[in-house]
Amino acid sequence: MSLAERRWLRLFTLCLLYVAQGIPWGFTAITIPTYVAGKGGDAGAVGSALAMTTLPYAFKWVWGPIIDAFTIPRFGRRRPWIILAQALMALTIFTMILIPDLTVDVKILGWMILIHTVFNALQDVAVDALAVDLLDDSERGRANGFMYASKYVGGMIGGGGMSWLIARANLQSALIFQTIVLLAIMLVPLLVRETAKPLEARPQVREVLRGLVQVFSVRSALVMALLMLTINTSLGLLTTNSFVLYTQQLGWSPEKYAGLVGVLGLAAGVGGSVIGGLLSDLVGRKRLAAIASIAMAAGWLVFGKLTSSWHEDAFIYPLAIFEVLCSGVMTVSLFALCMDVSWPKIGASQFAAYMAFANFSTTVGARLAGKLGESFDYASCYVLAAVFQVLVTMWLLAIDPKQTARELPLPEGAPLPRRGVIAVSLLGATLFGLAIYVIKPIVF
Repeated sequence: MSLAERRWLRLFTLCLLYVAQGIPWGFTAITIPTYVAGKGGDAGAVGSALAMTTLPYAFKWVWGPIIDAFTIPRFGRRRPWIILAQALMALTIFTMILIPDLTVDVKILGWMILIHTVFNALQDVAVDALAVDLLDDSERGRANGFMYASKYVGGMIGGGGMSWLIARANLQSALIFQTIVLLAIMLVPLLVRETAKPLEARPQVREVLRGLVQVFSVRSALVMALLMLTINTSLGLLTTNSFVLYTQQLGWSPEKYAGLVGVLGLAAGVGGSVIGGLLSDLVGRKRLAAIASIAMAAGWLVFGKLTSSWHEDAFIYPLAIFEVLCSGVMTVSLFALCMDVSWPKIGASQFAAYMAFANFSTTVGARLAGKLGESFDYASCYVLAAVFQVLVTMWLLAIDPKQTARELPLPEGAPLPRRGVIAVSLLGATLFGLAIYVIKPIVF
């Protein structure tokens, strides 16, 4: 059996692999920050925890050229990397089990999760590259919807499910469960092939780098990078603030907050992802992404202006669920749009760069939370985030999903576009600068 020949099989496989990504994501992005905030940590401490757990995703662009250029042709272009990453994810979880008492020091736990998440990011890049290779234009919106919904399902297992298991058993039991699930999911890529025929050729590293210069000389591909670099900054800022706002200012218990974001919130994310996937093929990726982004900003504006209602669950719950619904729809639409403007020849590298920018924008938002908290109250942060979200959504106006396919490849022997060289240099410098900004307060 091959994924290229059977649509239902490739969709099932992609979704299952996204579940595998979502389990540790839910555990690191919900359980750990909630614990830190519940123990009295401020927005800066929570932001550091979130930055630690999301940092490897921001460096996914490093894996892209490697996955594009190196593989084992007889086993497929992406499949060897997926299997390797999945095995290393299970191995690092198992290594955590061998530590006698991992709950004593949250910092040790954070670093162990960081190592695990490096391989989670590798698997993420390889799976996304597989999707770019195999999905038809007509199924990208729907497939991205189900894939991202599957990540939310994994997040529910890793967030709410792991919290429940830890409360009733212990951390080791939760880690054993994760290891078993990851190894079980690894059986799927082991048993199925990407295509009926083995890979005959693969681009070399030099070709991949030349391809990146060419593709980022295309206006829409470059603007897409700028959009992904800013689109989640507000969300990262407010997510970080929310851990402290709810558990310290509004008096919520960590369990109640985890129930909101780790169960109801992620369930809403599943719904938003599925809805976004189904509608993006009908409404259009750009239009749907803009609607969802602006609607999410409107929800933040309402929340920031009605501070008198912050102690009413009937006000909090609907807006929190609405935020995640909008985020799911927006994310799925943007993922499909990123695939549209990606060049299949270097699909792993280009799509990984987009995802890295999106993760960097979230991480930068998390790091900014502590600094803005010194100058603005929570209500003002929500209003500022709403305004910024509307402004960055305007990047969508300059993106033509078909431009990359029209303009690439360049004629044989054509020189590298100067604007592409400049664009890649600036994007690389931006990634390096953001990496230093994120790593410095954590490592040094």
